[in-house]
Amino acid sequence: MTQDRATDWTGRVVRLRMEGPAHGGEFVARHEGRVVFCRGGITGELVDVLIDDDPGRAFCRGTVQAVVEASSDRVVPTCPAAAAGAGCCDWTHIASDAARGFAGRILAEQVSRIGRVELREGPVRVEVPGADPATSGWRTAARWVTGPDGVPGVRRARSRELVTEPCVQPDPRLRDAVAAATFAPGREVLGVLGDDGTVHIAHRPAVGDAPRGRGGRSRRSSATRARARHSRAVGWEIVAGGPTVVRRVGGHEWRLPPDAFWQAHRSAASHYSHEVRTAVTRTPDLTDIPEIWDLYGGAGLFAAGVRDAIPGARVTVVEAATASLHAATDTLGGAPGDGSGGGVRTLRSRVETFLEDRDDPPGVHPDPQVIILDPPRGGAGIPVMRRLAATGASRIVHVGCDPASLARDIGVLVAAGWTLTDLHGVAAFPGTHHVEGITVLDSPGRS
Repeated sequence: MTQDRATDWTGRVVRLRMEGPAHGGEFVARHEGRVVFCRGGITGELVDVLIDDDPGRAFCRGTVQAVVEASSDRVVPTCPAAAAGAGCCDWTHIASDAARGFAGRILAEQVSRIGRVELREGPVRVEVPGADPATSGWRTAARWVTGPDGVPGVRRARSRELVTEPCVQPDPRLRDAVAAATFAPGREVLGVLGDDGTVHIAHRPAVGDAPRGRGGRSRRSSATRARARHSRAVGWEIVAGGPTVVRRVGGHEWRLPPDAFWQAHRSAASHYSHEVRTAVTRTPDLTDIPEIWDLYGGAGLFAAGVRDAIPGARVTVVEAATASLHAATDTLGGAPGDGSGGGVRTLRSRVETFLEDRDDPPGVHPDPQVIILDPPRGGAGIPVMRRLAATGASRIVHVGCDPASLARDIGVLVAAGWTLTDLHGVAAFPGTHHVEGITVLDSPGRS
C-alpha cells in the first residue's frame, strides 16, 4: 500500500493550543483536521511548533520553538543534552509533581483504552521510587555512542545523530569517568555504578542503523530488535571497574556482569522489592508455605524480598538470561532447579516454555498461590496471560515497564473475571515521560 504524501507540513511552523499528554511523552494538539504530536509542550499552553516529521497521514510530529502562553507547570529545563535536541530528558521542562500527574493520566488512559478496564477514579497515582526526590544524578547505568571524533554522546530525538552535551540523568561519577576515558569512533559505551561505589566502564562496536520503518513507532521497534540482536552477538571490552558489579537490597548482595539487567534508578530496586513483597503478603488466605512463581525473575530481587517476609514460601524463579539466573542462584543459595536453596528454586527457561512444559512430568511445578511477573518492555503477551489466568493462582502481581503492554496484559486477566485490586505508577525515570506500573489482580471470587 502506498503512503499518501499529498499533505506534507515538514518545515512549517504552526501556532497550537496544547491538549493532553500522549503515550510516548508528546502532547497532543490539532490543526486543520490533523493531530499534531508536540515535543516540549504542556497541556493548556499556546505554542509555536516546527513540524519536523510528517508521514503524510492524519497526524504529524513537531517540536515547540516558542511558548506564547506558558503553563504554570513549566520550569527551566535542567538537561543540556535535551536542550540541544537529545531524546533523553523530554520532560525536564515540567515541574515534577505535574509530570507525575501527566504520567498518571497516560497510565489510566492506556489501561482504559487498550486493556478495556474501567477505573473507578481518574488519573492513576504515580509514586517517587523510595521517596527519592532526585531529578538528576539518579541513574546508575547509562549508555553512550561515540561519533567520528570518539566523543561519547546520546541520540538526538527521532534521529541517529549524536548530541555531545551532557545528560543530567547519570550519576556524576559515571559522567566524569566516561568523559575522562578515551574511545575509538563508532563505539557503544556502557557505564555502571555499583552499590559499593565502583564505576565500571565497558565498550563495544556500536550497532548500525536499523532499517527505517514507515513511522516513528516502526523505526523504534526496528531499532529495539537490532539492539537485542547486537547484544546477544557482541561482547563488551571492560576498561574500568572489572567484570562484576555489586548490587545490594535488603541485606542481600548480588554480583552481576555490567550489562545484566538491574533497575537503573538508584532507589528503584529497593522500592519495587518493597512494593511486591507487600502485595504478596497481603494475598487473601495466604498459607504459611505458599507456592510462588517469580516469572521473568532476573537475579531474584523479588524472590529474596518475598522469602524475607514469608520464610516458609517456596519460590520458583524463571529467567532466560543465564548471567542473571546464576546471580540469583549464588545469592539465594542452592543449585539451579534442585528445589533447595532455602525454598528458592531457579530455572533457566523462557516463560512461554515453562508454562507449556510445567505439567510434564506432573507435580514438578505445583500450582502457585501467587504469581509475580516483571516482563520486558513488550509485556508478557496475550498467550502467556491467558495461561496464567488458568493456573488457579489467587493473586497476580504484575510489574510493567510500558503502560501500553501492561494495559494489554492485565486486560486479559480482567476479561477472564479477575479483579484489579491495585494500580499505581512509579516515576523511575525522573525528567522523562517514562512511567512504570504495578498492578495487583485477584482471581474470581477472591477479592
